[in-house]
Amino acid sequence: MKKILFWVLMIGYLPASACDMCGCANSGSFFGILPQSNMRFVGVRYRFKDFDSHLNSQVLKTKEHYQTTELWGRFYPFMKTQLLVFLPYNSNKQTTLSGRTARIEGLGDASMIMHYNVFNTFWDSTNHQVNQNLLIGGGLKLPTGKYKYEDTGEEGANANFQLGTGSVDFVLNAIYTLRYHSWGINADASHKLNTRNSNGYKFANRTNGSLMAFYAAKFGRFTMMPNVGTMVEYSGQDIKNGLKNRFTGGWLMMANMGIELYYKRYSAGFIFQKPIVQNLVNKESRINQQTSIHCTFMF
Repeated sequence: MKKILFWVLMIGYLPASACDMCGCANSGSFFGILPQSNMRFVGVRYRFKDFDSHLNSQVLKTKEHYQTTELWGRFYPFMKTQLLVFLPYNSNKQTTLSGRTARIEGLGDASMIMHYNVFNTFWDSTNHQVNQNLLIGGGLKLPTGKYKYEDTGEEGANANFQLGTGSVDFVLNAIYTLRYHSWGINADASHKLNTRNSNGYKFANRTNGSLMAFYAAKFGRFTMMPNVGTMVEYSGQDIKNGLKNRFTGGWLMMANMGIELYYKRYSAGFIFQKPIVQNLVNKESRINQQTSIHCTFMF
């Protein structure tokens, strides 16, 4: 779900030696195309993203790299419902222009989203020329990842270079899939409502949407599904102790290209995302790329 923009954020006005404008690995997930809608699955997903911050500074310029290895699954606890569960393990790295490197790794924020099948012709016994599926639902993100920010004045000290947000957050989501013979489209829209954490910091709410086109080609027991599309995301400004943080917020549009492979009860997928246009913190930050790889077992 879930994913996926890393906004440039800060907490208050930090000392000049601190990274006050940096990336955040705590935004929502980008789902991409999920495996067959009539089956449960469990699997592993790996995500990588990197970007540059303080683009107009020759002193504070930094590079950030975020890696997430995530257990995820889909289950059907009730009639016409699906439950998506995510448990991430994060590994974050930040390098300053002077060559100083900071690293942290550990459990991230667990999340879950439950959808209701408004309609799903993929499940019908009737043979349809056009199949459609509409899922609407919501969920929450729990503060299972460590969040400990201390204003020490060091280059690596900032509110975003953390394993989690330290807050309980809520997600609203809708997924629509349409398929005609071997061709199809997948649309996804999410809105994330964040609450204030124990440090008195509230990350801004985020809205994102994606549209992807795909083609399914069969080769014996194998099915190959290449896909292309786009994703957009917008974030407002964060709030620290009731005051808006003007060094936060922005928007971007990314191009997506990927492929899904299916064999019996197994599937694997790859998605590469590259920005088309972006404006983060008045162009003080630049996202370079995002990549996601997954493998799942369906049952």
